[in-house]
Amino acid sequence: MIKVKVPELMKAKGYNATDLMRKANIAYGTALRLSRGEAEAISFEVLESLCKLFGVKVEDVIEYVEE
Repeated sequence: MIKVKVPELMKAKGYNATDLMRKANIAYGTALRLSRGEAEAISFEVLESLCKLFGVKVEDVIEYVEE
């Protein structure tokens, strides 16, 4: 399973879904799903925006967790 770690990154910065939408320049629905850790898919474009916004690597945004 792929775990989305965006909620933890957002909490550390004090961001909400609206902040994420504006600062990462992504759609609100996408930002909301990411903020809840409920995203089922993520584009490379969004992944890149998140990495830039939080100043992290891909593995800090998503990770593979064995079930």
